[in-house]
Amino acid sequence: MRFPGPEGFAMRTLRHISGILFFIAAYICLPAILVVLTADVTLRFGFNAPIRWAQEFASILLFLSIVLALPESWLKHAHVKADFLQHLLSANAREFFARCSWGLILAVSIVIIWQCWRDVQYMMLIDESTPELYVPMSYLRGALALASAISGVIAIMKLCSRRRVAEDIEGAGQ
Repeated sequence: MRFPGPEGFAMRTLRHISGILFFIAAYICLPAILVVLTADVTLRFGFNAPIRWAQEFASILLFLSIVLALPESWLKHAHVKADFLQHLLSANAREFFARCSWGLILAVSIVIIWQCWRDVQYMMLIDESTPELYVPMSYLRGALALASAISGVIAIMKLCSRRRVAEDIEGAGQ
């Protein structure tokens, strides 16, 4: 029986957390948007009684669904990418560009986390919240920081991996 090392455990844990966040995004946030907007449209045009907070609620859930699905999209390589030139590159060049992509993901994640940290402090100081539902804006920044932190850790794991990162990308679509 083969026991995975710390890298295997860490990636399994990240995949599990990423899967939970994706489940929340896909199976809770998106259906809730559909239900609330359907009810709002029905009440608005059928009974002239719109739900006042429906648009804000849908906007918040759409933001959360996108943010919470980010780590899973990186892991599954379901993000938008320009791979039409990939077959023209050598294996070493593909590996170089794959690692550059993970480096950029790490850099962007760090910038987002830093900015969220600065924003949350100010938002909590002035008690900033959404206008209709009074959801603290710091919670939304916290969700963005969480997703960015998970994406950043995934990027670090990929950058430190001894395996070829480009092979992960090539095999993802099959």
